[in-house]
Amino acid sequence: MLSNYKSIDTFLSNHYTFKRGLPWGFAIYRCSYKDDSAWNRLLQHLEERIKTDLEYNKRMDLLPHHQFVINDDVNKFNGATSHDIRDHFNTWVKDQLPQVVASPDVLEHLQSSNRGLAPEYYLGARWNFCLFVDDFCLDALEHIDSINGPVVKILSKQWGNLSPEERKYQIHPDWHDGETDDELEMVGWMYIPTCECVWWYDLLEDQTAHWDGFYLRPPQLFDGCNIVDVGKDLARIRYQS
Repeated sequence: MLSNYKSIDTFLSNHYTFKRGLPWGFAIYRCSYKDDSAWNRLLQHLEERIKTDLEYNKRMDLLPHHQFVINDDVNKFNGATSHDIRDHFNTWVKDQLPQVVASPDVLEHLQSSNRGLAPEYYLGARWNFCLFVDDFCLDALEHIDSINGPVVKILSKQWGNLSPEERKYQIHPDWHDGETDDELEMVGWMYIPTCECVWWYDLLEDQTAHWDGFYLRPPQLFDGCNIVDVGKDLARIRYQS
């Protein structure tokens, strides 16, 4: 079944809330600087997968409006954790809102009527979620055999910030983040296949709350119709090679 990506259409035509001509697409953060070639290949791969997805779904009209926000600064992001990325993303979103909403009145309305939620909560994927790429993602670019190919990490802004003291937790050895052995523990990010970036964007554009319904604690990932452990996949392929 083809995806129609109507949520992206709705964003592009919503001139009551947004200024005209805004692009759609995730902000993406580079957190690993050990391999420039791998990073460039991953960016190229992401662009190619988005184009392929839109071609397949007969929505090439959306491609001219797509634009990543690339955050590539070794001094700021080398070795950054999900918490560090969320800090920066929060600041970026706060600075962006006055520039992207249709008028100061719209921003004032968002700030006063969201029932305690952040003003961007109902503004869609670009201002509530971002992607980040670390050593694991770059390693997986070469080795992972998932039918969906390489992976990136997607982060939820609305998960909230931990204090500096709260961030000093010990990650459980069976998981890629979080303290407990509970597979339902929410850690604020997860893995997604690069080939599903448009699908995820459209889903989260429609409703930020969809995150909770589709969340899988990393290293779990939806691979087609199955749930796989991408950490075990990568370890097995390294062993075989």
